[in-house]
Amino acid sequence: MAGIKIVTDSTADIPLGLAHELGIEVVPMYLHVGEQTFRAGLDITNDQFYQWMQEGRIKATTSSPPPIMYEQLYRRLTPEYDYIFSLHLSGRLGSTCRAAQQARSRLPASATRIEVIDTKLASMGLGLVVTHAARAVRDGAGPAEVSQLINNLIQHCHVVFFVDTIEYLEHTGRLSLATSVVGSMQRIKPLMLLDEGEIVPYERTRTRAKAIEGLYTFIEDFPRVQEVIALYSTTPEDVEKLLEKVDPIFPRDQVQIMQFGPSIGAHLGPGAMGVAVFEGID
Repeated sequence: MAGIKIVTDSTADIPLGLAHELGIEVVPMYLHVGEQTFRAGLDITNDQFYQWMQEGRIKATTSSPPPIMYEQLYRRLTPEYDYIFSLHLSGRLGSTCRAAQQARSRLPASATRIEVIDTKLASMGLGLVVTHAARAVRDGAGPAEVSQLINNLIQHCHVVFFVDTIEYLEHTGRLSLATSVVGSMQRIKPLMLLDEGEIVPYERTRTRAKAIEGLYTFIEDFPRVQEVIALYSTTPEDVEKLLEKVDPIFPRDQVQIMQFGPSIGAHLGPGAMGVAVFEGID
């Protein structure tokens, strides 16, 4: 059977232990804090990052590793694997996928097929696609089966979130809305949705409690839900409020709880929350 490798980037928010367990190769994004540069997930922990943020010491920016890093990775993997699926952050939110595509174009024709895929997702929306693909590989799926699964997963994984303040999205340039819309959003805590890879307003909520209620409603609106991940940056206590609401429609003990990593947290800031939902595949 052909060897298959799953590659992603750190915007997938996959815990490193889980990535190691499933054999997923995670390329770290760069975090720029003042004059310093860190590799997300390697040089700085989540706790350190958010402590700095909450102490008001930093507003970080992120950047994709250059194509040469992906090229070196692909060259390292090609002797061992016949197929590589490289799954990345939405191209509308960063240049990560473009860097991977450039790296792929530099490689000579070989026995290894490298497929670079813009998932149009981020955080654990991307993470769900990556982990399910990796589990399929572990369970013996072939390249065609994995490719079809990835395409189906991308269509059936969804992310909605809210932020405590939109200043971090503005600072990092990830909120491409009209100035009048941004101005009105500064006075509320709107839910935002990843739609075709772009951040768009989903529901106008004026308080944090209403925003958490909106996360629940988002889950409830799906006729069928197979997997739910609750996401937070600095307020794990608020996850409990969400779980209480969700329990009647999806068992709370089956909801996974994960923290936005620095690659995503730099754009959302302290106090952000969200959910990633996999609605299942027919």
